[in-house]
Amino acid sequence: MPTKLPLFALCLGMVFISDAGSARADEAMDARHVIDAATITVERVRTEHKPAEQLSDLLGRARGVLVVPAYYKAGFIIGGSYGDGVLLKRQRDGAFGDPAFYRMTSGSIGLQAGMQSAAIMFMILTENGMQAVLEDEFKIGANVGISIGAVGAGAEAATTTNVGNDIVAYSLNAGLFAGGSFEGSIIKPRRDWNAAVYGVGQDKPPFIVERNQLIYADDLKRSLVAQTLPATQKID
Repeated sequence: MPTKLPLFALCLGMVFISDAGSARADEAMDARHVIDAATITVERVRTEHKPAEQLSDLLGRARGVLVVPAYYKAGFIIGGSYGDGVLLKRQRDGAFGDPAFYRMTSGSIGLQAGMQSAAIMFMILTENGMQAVLEDEFKIGANVGISIGAVGAGAEAATTTNVGNDIVAYSLNAGLFAGGSFEGSIIKPRRDWNAAVYGVGQDKPPFIVERNQLIYADDLKRSLVAQTLPATQKID
């Protein structure tokens, strides 16, 4: 009889370990799907944004890029929004390092109604902007300048010529959302996905973005440097 309790505890522990391993595998798969979706988003922005030279110039000078392939917003009076994305930092040789995973969220109260889905690319043009995003939590509009450029069906055109800003964003919108914007949205690391992909203890975004080892992110990395202006690809 006394031997049954340790055996039961052992079996219970094995169940917990199995469940944890399964959850971690699911998180890694979800993270991989976001990488694939981010690659498609970059290619769509390159195809749809005009003039193409302006986008190539900004991408060529970018210290980093945050891609949120699907940012969902819905609400009536009280609204909410969320989306998962990846942050990549440009290396000294001009290539991009491994992606760190982030979630973008916001909530608002005001005169708004409708639904919207947006794919967003944030091009981070300064070291100040890069460090702000790499910190544990970043609130859009709180400490760096943001210039919002919009492309896609139903989107209002906005200027992206203010190169003095730290970050320039492009959105590919679908649907309608009156009264909404990215101002006040919070961007913070997804620790669960970072740990699932890179391992516990190696899941801090500042460490991840300096790596260049994740093979299944190669297509995304290449899409960010394709057709950029040669003179602007290297970081001093």
